[in-house]
Amino acid sequence: MIVALLLFLAAFQITPELRQHVDAGLKAKNAGDLDTAIREFKRVAELAPTLAAAHLNLGAVYLEKGDYTDAILELRKALGLNRDLPGAEGMLGSALLAEGFAAEAIPFLRQAQADDLLGVALLEAGKPRDAVDRLEAALGTRPNDPDLLYYLGVAHGQLSKELFDRVRNESPNSARAQQLSGDALAAAGNRQAAEQHFRAALKLRPNLRDIHYALGELYLQSGDYEKAEPEFRAEAQLVPGSAAAAYKLGFVLMNRGRLPDAIAELKRADQLQPGMPETQLELGKAMNASGDAVSRRDT
Repeated sequence: MIVALLLFLAAFQITPELRQHVDAGLKAKNAGDLDTAIREFKRVAELAPTLAAAHLNLGAVYLEKGDYTDAILELRKALGLNRDLPGAEGMLGSALLAEGFAAEAIPFLRQAQADDLLGVALLEAGKPRDAVDRLEAALGTRPNDPDLLYYLGVAHGQLSKELFDRVRNESPNSARAQQLSGDALAAAGNRQAAEQHFRAALKLRPNLRDIHYALGELYLQSGDYEKAEPEFRAEAQLVPGSAAAAYKLGFVLMNRGRLPDAIAELKRADQLQPGMPETQLELGKAMNASGDAVSRRDT
């Protein structure tokens, strides 16, 4: 933005005093002395109040310092004098967002094509669907950026909640609404109430996937392998391609001492999804236990 100031000065009536403050401001900014740069650029803006670039660069230094209120004031002045200033829209949007004025920042960030900040502004303005699109676009150029990954995760979470709320509000008596209630109660540790909702979901749709699995998990949490087994078996029969269901069934069978059946299910899980550490660990345990049992019988 400093280049913009110099270019505009070329078309402006330059006095020795104006040039002196511009040079001093540039020198201070390049040295990281933002307070001095602000003082010098303020003087430039006072000497040339109709020079848009003077306000732009003063606003840019305020922004760099984190003085967003003054940055917004100067950047508004700059855009009021010249709507075509390079970078002004993006800086004003950034300053507004930093101050919490997300909705107001959106049009400026959109104009500047600042996908990352635009995504954050949309998220904070309660528009997670649009936020996901913008943050995904920004992630394409910065795939490992922790801030982008964080905000994208928050956006997906808000979008999920928004969609789940629609299920509950628009179809409160549906199997999916019962499933969502069961999931929420299970996460809160209320296993008894969660089970009631999962059973209600199955009553409405007996072949609904993931419900038997969720019930099996509830029983596992209480250490009830006997009740967990038929639930994981039902899930495995309903979704024979589910490595997770096969693994859980094998795990339960092993803990119930039925090693041959456990090994068969764990091998099936490993075939469905090779390389899963937990499957290989339990399969190894089952194979070792089976070998020990055979050795004891032989002796």
